[in-house]
Amino acid sequence: MNQTLWARMHGGATHFPIALLMVSVAFDHAGFWWPNEVHREEFSAVGFYSLLLAAAASPVAVLSGLALSQGTLLGTGALAMHHYFVWPAFGLMIGLAVWRWLVRRRAARRVGGGYLALATLTVVAMMTAGYWGGEMLLGK
Repeated sequence: MNQTLWARMHGGATHFPIALLMVSVAFDHAGFWWPNEVHREEFSAVGFYSLLLAAAASPVAVLSGLALSQGTLLGTGALAMHHYFVWPAFGLMIGLAVWRWLVRRRAARRVGGGYLALATLTVVAMMTAGYWGGEMLLGK
């Protein structure tokens, strides 16, 4: 396929999981810190489902990115920097989603501080990967 098509597909496919991951972490923080118990549970539920949707949508971004880079898993320059951050972010996001899916009935409805720290780190890694992805397009 044409590289321009893959670039457009990757650009479109990445924004949905990134935005949902950010929404998930924001609502999980609200669910952790909010004083009202009812609202905490509602915020945590939004965080949970946003994370699941982000994880479910992310393979499209990964596959289109691999097609765009012609299977290069690391590369050099901005592509390497993008991959240094995107692979850990992708793995953490999938891991967090699987963990929350598996323990959602056994764990407290409210996520813990350790989870929030790891999820926040995941967002930072994802945003940094996005910065380097943009540098590949705009920084030339």
